[in-house]
Amino acid sequence: MRWILPVTLLVMAWPAAGAGVEIRVIYDNTSARSDMEADWGFAAVVTTNGHRVLFDSGTKPELFLENLRKMEVRPDSIQAAVISHEHEDHRNGIYRLHPLYSPMLVHFLESFDPQAFAEAVSVGLQARRINGPEEIVPGIFTTGIVAGKPDEQALVIPTEKGLVILTGCSHPGVVKMVEAARRSKDGAKVRLLLGGFHLFQTPEPEIAVIVDKLKAQQVERVVPAHCTGDPAMKALRRVYGEQYSAAGAGKIIQLD
Repeated sequence: MRWILPVTLLVMAWPAAGAGVEIRVIYDNTSARSDMEADWGFAAVVTTNGHRVLFDSGTKPELFLENLRKMEVRPDSIQAAVISHEHEDHRNGIYRLHPLYSPMLVHFLESFDPQAFAEAVSVGLQARRINGPEEIVPGIFTTGIVAGKPDEQALVIPTEKGLVILTGCSHPGVVKMVEAARRSKDGAKVRLLLGGFHLFQTPEPEIAVIVDKLKAQQVERVVPAHCTGDPAMKALRRVYGEQYSAAGAGKIIQLD
């Protein structure tokens, strides 16, 4: 598949300015639309205040690019990409996307496996190395390294009604990811937590404890995806009620 970027259309590729937050789920284990193919992995695009960031890039590069097209996200509209952790189901797509729009800044963790950086260099991608909390574009931040096996970073978008947090897989623990995000923003409450919570192999009694901890961390709304697992989704739905919704490739969330 080829992306054609005529000069006359470039100005239309950029997201419009606005105070809200939009999240488009590009890649997920489930689909929210009949025309979107589900696959193991995760990717989402966040737009706020006229800035757009890609968070993770799925497993199969061609499917990732096709889903971007179906979600009307042009490569040249993405100013920066943040890859949550080194696993291939979160970083594979970036190696195909970056050559389509090389000005895009791509952010890996300093602690990524050397192979991830070697693959980046092979396609001309010079990844920025992230350690601590940092602003990626105006209004969108990374937590920096949250220690785990492997280390991860989460995306954080402050709003007047609380933080919006995106997690890729939460290998360090979803509660730990939320704590790191809140700590980086003076303990603000969490308006929305979206992404993989990595609870698909966690016993149900432990899941119940984790869900209670998320409530204690002032997480108001959850949208689990990817590796969260059915038992955890059921527990989250039971506790959060109307403040729970599943993700799925093709889902769009608009926050004012």
